[in-house]
Amino acid sequence: MNSKFINKLEGIMMPIANKVSSNKYLLAMRDAFSTLLPFIIVGSLFGIFNWVILDPNGTIMGPSGLNLGHKITGLNGKAYDASNFVTTLTSIQYMCNLVLNGAFNVFSLLLVISFGYRLGKIWGSDKFLSAMLCLVSYLILTPQSVQSIINKKSITIDSAFAIKYFGSNAVLTAILVTTFVAFLFAKLTKNDKLKIKMPDGVPPAVVQSFESLLPTGIILFIVALIAAGLHWINQPALNDLIYTAIGAPLMGFSQGFGFAIAYQFLVWIFWWFGIHGHNVTAVIQNSVYFPAQLSNQTGATHYIFTNGFFEAGLMHVMGLVIAILIFSKKEDWKAVVKVAGPSMLFNIQEPMAFGLPIVLNPLILVPYIVAPLVNVIIGAIAISLGIVPVFRYVVPWTMPLFFGALIGTGSLAGGLLQVVWLIVDTLIYAPFVIAANKTAKIQTE
Repeated sequence: MNSKFINKLEGIMMPIANKVSSNKYLLAMRDAFSTLLPFIIVGSLFGIFNWVILDPNGTIMGPSGLNLGHKITGLNGKAYDASNFVTTLTSIQYMCNLVLNGAFNVFSLLLVISFGYRLGKIWGSDKFLSAMLCLVSYLILTPQSVQSIINKKSITIDSAFAIKYFGSNAVLTAILVTTFVAFLFAKLTKNDKLKIKMPDGVPPAVVQSFESLLPTGIILFIVALIAAGLHWINQPALNDLIYTAIGAPLMGFSQGFGFAIAYQFLVWIFWWFGIHGHNVTAVIQNSVYFPAQLSNQTGATHYIFTNGFFEAGLMHVMGLVIAILIFSKKEDWKAVVKVAGPSMLFNIQEPMAFGLPIVLNPLILVPYIVAPLVNVIIGAIAISLGIVPVFRYVVPWTMPLFFGALIGTGSLAGGLLQVVWLIVDTLIYAPFVIAANKTAKIQTE
């Protein structure tokens, strides 16, 4: 691969990237996700400590991993479980869980606020009012009662929200609701007939509030009607309706090779545009591939394509990290890798995606999309031939390379599959990294 090919590819892709960058709506969505990066990265780091390092029976401390807990305490079995060491780890885990709950379990709510603010900015309405109105509308469309088991009895608690509607599994719902509300708010606030005029001398903030009063009331009434309609059809949650509408039809295609390829393409093309691909497509993952893995765990099925299968392939960006360390002569790329590379050991790719950047980078697009697709092909063949068992067990997505698939499949072959993927991914990225060196040299001459 030579610099002429890269220049040609850049000539094709750069106009596309520029067109995407000039699309205000997509730019607002990208910026909304970018705003939440600190929560994503910090939450992920706490997840690493919680699931990988601190778990008394996990990869680092547990007997199925490095068994460091036994080496530290000299204890095994029930004596180990009852030790002060395990009690201390569990206490620290509790603290990490508090951060995880704050960062991830309300991710959709944070996205509603961030995206609503960005849409208000590009569509010319009040940014803060747009964000707050989107948040209130989203809460109206969320069931305000939960079922809890107290003393072995199911009890309905009114005026309470189920946290499952605020996490990453509701991102698509958050995007749809925010887009609808922010767009309608921007349109209505520009209608002079809906503005309540205040006399001179009234503070500007009060004037602005009254000008937005009727549009706000109209939108909340419409949203309340939608929520009531969902209740009347015994579908209290919009998010559940979306899952049913999307998940049920896709279930029949979920194990199809073509669908798996299309799903991965969709995930990673979103990422290339700077939009969190896994969160946007969580409706597919949670309604199709996670149930497939749970079914495998019971031993009733042997589905190839599961949540664990795709999460094991998250580390393909590590192939880019290794290719840069070996082949790159670009000092700026190497500097980013030194900072962002260690996070890729735990499948946290945001520092690489936005730091290198991978986002909207035409030089990286082809291998960034091709590598995970090749992983799907290799993995599907290996499992179909019986070389690697199916993924059965639920493993945190931050599990390091080799250990994630080792535990997920319950077999050494699973860990080796990840190693093969990494080697292939590095080979896929290498020519583009080398060609980028030549392009950089030409540009400096």
